[in-house]
Amino acid sequence: ADEKGSFYAAPVLDRLAIAFAGPLFNILFAIAIYYCVYLVGVPALSPIVGTVKDESPALVAGLQTGDRILAIGDKKIIYWEQLQKIVHVSPGRSLDFQVERSSGNIVYLPITPVSEQITDLFGDKEDVGLIGITPLVRNIVYVKGGTPADRAGIQEGDILLSVDSTTIFGWGDLKKAAIDKPGQELAFRILRNETEIITALTPEAKVVKDIKGKSVEIGLLGIGMAGEMVKEKYGIFGALKRAVDETRRLVYLIAVSIKKMITGSIPADSIGGPILIFQIYGEQAEQGFSELIRLTALLSINLGLLNLLPIPILDGGHIFFFLVELLKGKPISERNRERAQQVGLFMLLGLMVFAFYNDIMRIIT
Repeated sequence: ADEKGSFYAAPVLDRLAIAFAGPLFNILFAIAIYYCVYLVGVPALSPIVGTVKDESPALVAGLQTGDRILAIGDKKIIYWEQLQKIVHVSPGRSLDFQVERSSGNIVYLPITPVSEQITDLFGDKEDVGLIGITPLVRNIVYVKGGTPADRAGIQEGDILLSVDSTTIFGWGDLKKAAIDKPGQELAFRILRNETEIITALTPEAKVVKDIKGKSVEIGLLGIGMAGEMVKEKYGIFGALKRAVDETRRLVYLIAVSIKKMITGSIPADSIGGPILIFQIYGEQAEQGFSELIRLTALLSINLGLLNLLPIPILDGGHIFFFLVELLKGKPISERNRERAQQVGLFMLLGLMVFAFYNDIMRIIT
């Protein structure tokens, strides 16, 4: 029997609250991080049009590459994500776009998004409104040392104009022109300090796995691209709402990821351990403090949700025991609880060994 004054001798609701406290702190910590981030401001992509697809609603309406979206209806547009959210939830509804041409002229264009299926992060289909545009993204903001781009002399601050005969307006163009052509020598035309330069670059062939574990060969370049950036910044209350919304979005994505990993939709070899985390931290640190602190929030959410799994020894296991106790009206015996915790410990150790194995195999391969 549990000794008087011990944790298990406390009322079951008190024990439930204590077990929930750890994961709850992880979520609240993430909200606090995002609150500070959005209060200070984070870089966000400007709403400048890159590619306009053939026969799309945007092309039919007269939208052009280089156009800046100023507003949709009475909603002022400051960064690309705002535009994307409005369009996605408005299939079949005419939207009034206020557009600034590259010449400086202001025009008004009615555009009706069409409903199309897109593939989300997990390979699932989703119906959203689309108008057939992508953002203008061709500023090179990061070059990794020792990669094909570094050896070709490409520098941070360059603007990528074209690859062979393909004009580059965004990642989609770069994927077709270079990433999908591993091992082929390509001519990269870049703009540096108002001077055009042509350099030869051969994408390095690399086999990677997609979200479903399928092996795909790609051409590794070693660059990071971005468009014109603005600062996404909010006031005291706006930052709190944005922080809660972002945390809620990530909770959903991570929960779906865990579910798909358990059901086998996402391969088990995508599980990573401390080595992978340190690698990701190193890469994000090179991208700047803002990305590093946001990764910390993401990992905090991840830890909180994993801790809620009903595995004995984790908080989720304790919560499961306490819920059973509430339903049965009596606690699980100390002996059965200890046995379950031993099983949970072996499961946890096995998972840690498996994660380390995956980390080492990533380094080897």
